[in-house]
Amino acid sequence: MNKLLAAAGDPEIFNKALSPNIPQDPGGGLAFYIATLWKTVVTVGGIAFIIYLVWGGIEYLTSGGDKGRIDDAQKKITSSVIGICILVASYAITYFIQQVFKINILAPRFPNAL
Repeated sequence: MNKLLAAAGDPEIFNKALSPNIPQDPGGGLAFYIATLWKTVVTVGGIAFIIYLVWGGIEYLTSGGDKGRIDDAQKKITSSVIGICILVASYAITYFIQQVFKINILAPRFPNAL
């Protein structure tokens, strides 16, 4: 019980309990936040790809032979494929840079972070 009370008074433990994904060490800096932003953009882009591809496919299937609606659906499908190619290319470029310079760009510097 005494350990629990002592831990409750420790501000470092209190801060980690309230915000486990926020780095407590100020050494993370801008690189940490840029890497986190990149990971978030890639994740959101992947979800957007799936939604846009399905939306274009449904629009294509329900077009009923209307040339204008078929063209719109094909543009949506093409745009989604181009978008996923850009996301894959960004990952490939990042991986290539990591291999050439022997650095780990996107690894979190903090074990409790994302």
